Amino acid sequence: MTDIAILTPHQLQAHATRAWIDTRSMHNSITLRIDTTILSRILLAAALLLQSLTGCIEVPSINTASHTPTAQGITASRSNTPAAPSSDDALEQTPDQATSKYHPGHYIALNDWDGPTQMLQAVRPGVTGIHKRYPWKVLEPTPGTYDFSGIEADLTIAADHGMQLVIMIEDKSFARNVRMTPPYLWEKYTLPYIDGGQVAKRWDPYVLQRMALLTSALGAAFDTHPSLEGIAFQESAMGFTPEIQRASGYTPERYRDALITMLTTTKSRFPRSQVFWYMNYLEGRQAYIGDVAEAIAPYGIVMGGPDILPDSWPLNFHSYPFYTRFKDRMTLFGAVQYDSYKHQHASASATKYWTMQELFAFGRDQLHLDYIFWTRKTRSIPEDSYNWTNALPVIAANPVFRPN
Repeated sequence: MTDIAILTPHQLQAHATRAWIDTRSMHNSITLRIDTTILSRILLAAALLLQSLTGCIEVPSINTASHTPTAQGITASRSNTPAAPSSDDALEQTPDQATSKYHPGHYIALNDWDGPTQMLQAVRPGVTGIHKRYPWKVLEPTPGTYDFSGIEADLTIAADHGMQLVIMIEDKSFARNVRMTPPYLWEKYTLPYIDGGQVAKRWDPYVLQRMALLTSALGAAFDTHPSLEGIAFQESAMGFTPEIQRASGYTPERYRDALITMLTTTKSRFPRSQVFWYMNYLEGRQAYIGDVAEAIAPYGIVMGGPDILPDSWPLNFHSYPFYTRFKDRMTLFGAVQYDSYKHQHASASATKYWTMQELFAFGRDQLHLDYIFWTRKTRSIPEDSYNWTNALPVIAANPVFRPN
């Protein structure tokens, strides 16, 4: 039996009708904008719906028994025009579903090794929820065998304390010889990168198929849980050397299209929850970050990045402009991570490091953030820098904020 079918019966052309839902309102109001070719979209949707009702399109299903599926139905394009998301996924998305769970604000970001004690310590005044990492290899230790017991336990804690939970699937490590992918992906589908870690071969059709199976199982288990705010993926940057890129068949076009497929497919499996895309760099063609954002914006997917570093030249040049470009079309988030707590001012300032209030104000006013994820950094390194406890007064003083 096939575990899941990812269908592409009709790919929308690049000039097809675009409709998008603006989820930025704090009151969850919806603005639906439709261009003058809406009739063609309606007719296409009606045709696809009719096909699905008459059995011409296979209904997605999942089988959690150990099984290695083929990558049928998922392709990576070589074209300079991004592939349109599957129209069957678009049909599954409705405006009401896209905004049913929306709890912006401050979240405390935990590592995969943090447990109940650390979760309870994150329950503080002004904190809306918890963002936690889960290695792919823990969620799926063998092909098609899933272990979601950790997420279930964490959701219970979150619900008991009025917190929301964002789950992040880890497929990338930052330590040498550490892999976050399941063992069955190690030999052919996990690659080393420049900084010494390992990352999944994200553009490969088989990896896309396996990720789709995982997110389908997660969506079936947790999408309707009121304390599950959403699901997140790690940063877009992979850091491969040019030699590894050539040897592994990487192209910016393949990766761009794979990201679009992964994100829109995941959103169709989590119609009532948020999907968070961590973007920063895309090897080979940074402009494709914009292509991905253009493609996923109609689905209500949340875009952001892993670092709030106001004086970082690379981020200011390569990544931060996308926040301004999409601020009126997408919900946005940002993360205060380890380097943020020791981020030095590039020019004369009253303090050596950017203070927590300054980082918050930059995120709200310059990056237009709806969600801020504060990493639970317990030690100040260097000693005169900051840690997560320094952020708590700022969080408590600004429990609700509106992006500018």
